[in-house]
Amino acid sequence: KAIYECLHQTLASRAGSLPKFGHDKDEEIVAFHPWRENGPTYVNVDTTGPEGIRHAKEMGLVPSGLADLIITGDPAFAIEHLYDDAHKGRVLALFRHPVDRLVSKFYYLQTADWERAYNPHWKKLSVLDFAERNNENNLYVKKLVGKENNEEVTAEDLKMAMKTLKERCVVGLTNYMEESIHRFNVVMDIDESDVENKKCMDQFFGGHVEKRNSNTHPIEIKGSPGWDALAKRNELDIRLYNYVKKLFKEQKEIVDLYAESMAVE
Repeated sequence: KAIYECLHQTLASRAGSLPKFGHDKDEEIVAFHPWRENGPTYVNVDTTGPEGIRHAKEMGLVPSGLADLIITGDPAFAIEHLYDDAHKGRVLALFRHPVDRLVSKFYYLQTADWERAYNPHWKKLSVLDFAERNNENNLYVKKLVGKENNEEVTAEDLKMAMKTLKERCVVGLTNYMEESIHRFNVVMDIDESDVENKKCMDQFFGGHVEKRNSNTHPIEIKGSPGWDALAKRNELDIRLYNYVKKLFKEQKEIVDLYAESMAVE
């Protein structure tokens, strides 16, 4: 998200709807600078979850054309409620290995007291304890097919999730973050040769920049009891992730051809 703030894209996310910025009661969609006049631009709706997405639909978010990027944790719900034949979009989906994502979440929420799901009690647990007590599983598949966190998913759901990714999504991988962001930029028609945009890309990916990770934590080794327990509970997500890696390779040629065609125009 931070890089698209830097690239001067107008974002729809939770920040724009916070009461402290004074636009949470607006009756129409507006774009504004929450922090400072030359800072990032947000619209005044929260698209991170179903309730906010319904509100964004009522406010006419997509028809307004004000948001360049809509950020959500519920892509299936957002696609169903925000878009139609007259207002189409493209899903940009960034993936991390499911086990690595859960391990990162485990350590992050031990200290992130600003988050709704902050849980300092997890400091007393090992990754294995967390794996055995945490009910979250196969979140990627659930989000792509529109199932609730407490629902079960099947091999058919996995097939549906794969179909959605292939037909509607440009996928990225956190292990290849710069390449992923470059592809997203191509699809969003962001000119990386522009002086200001180039500064942003250099700020995040320049050779002198260390990998940004605000959630530094111990690494859980593949094959450890904790890793294996999480992998067992997230088997369908791991299969989906392996498909994403394949799709990421396949989409390179498509994105490159699209970039060439845009350059000619």
